[in-house]
Amino acid sequence: MFKRYPYTIGLVAVVSFIGCIAWLLTHEACMHPLGNGLAAWWAFIVVPTLFIAIAEEAGDEA
Repeated sequence: MFKRYPYTIGLVAVVSFIGCIAWLLTHEACMHPLGNGLAAWWAFIVVPTLFIAIAEEAGDEA
């Protein structure tokens, strides 16, 4: 799935991770619980899983 553009997908993941962390550090949890939950889910579950998938797929080529 990631063989075509692994660096672009990785760059988008890093930028979105930074955006999520910025959101989490600048918004109060009690005022934005859904937004904070989604940002935390994306930053700490989806992005690491995406990087693992990219690394495993890159390891298959070597």
